[in-house]
Amino acid sequence: MLFLSTAVAILAALVLADLALSAAVIRRLRETETKLIEMTSPPASGLPLGATMPEFVSPDGQVASADLAGSPTLIGFFSAGCRHCPAQAEKLADRAEEITSNGVRVISFLTVAEGLTDELGPTLRKAGLLVMDDSPSAVMAAFQVQGTPSFVLFGADGRVAARSHDLSEVLGSR
Repeated sequence: MLFLSTAVAILAALVLADLALSAAVIRRLRETETKLIEMTSPPASGLPLGATMPEFVSPDGQVASADLAGSPTLIGFFSAGCRHCPAQAEKLADRAEEITSNGVRVISFLTVAEGLTDELGPTLRKAGLLVMDDSPSAVMAAFQVQGTPSFVLFGADGRVAARSHDLSEVLGSR
């Protein structure tokens, strides 16, 4: 009987030690997951919510802020070589009809640096107006965009209604 009691006590101690170690491993995994998300997510950038649309003219002169006055506008910033841009460009092209049917204009700015190929252009053209540039432009600076992909949704009043690196977050329930 003493032998069984000792065995049960030792087994209980081992189970408690296992639970403590498992809890420590789970906590460490959660911390690591948080760090990975921070590392892979581009920093929050862009105009703050409620800010007015900055004055701009696209590098090729196709569009200016004055052309967009009074209409809701979704502006997307993309770059060739960006690993997250193709998926977001596909989402934009897939939802373009839905977006424009709600009266929202769609404009995409695509930066294609020297030595890179334009693989996003055909997809982005399906979504609306595409403005291409060979270097990060003054338009990106005006919108305070520091990473691609980035989306900014302006309401009809010309103020930022939503912004994010993910199209789904910007459109929300729209």
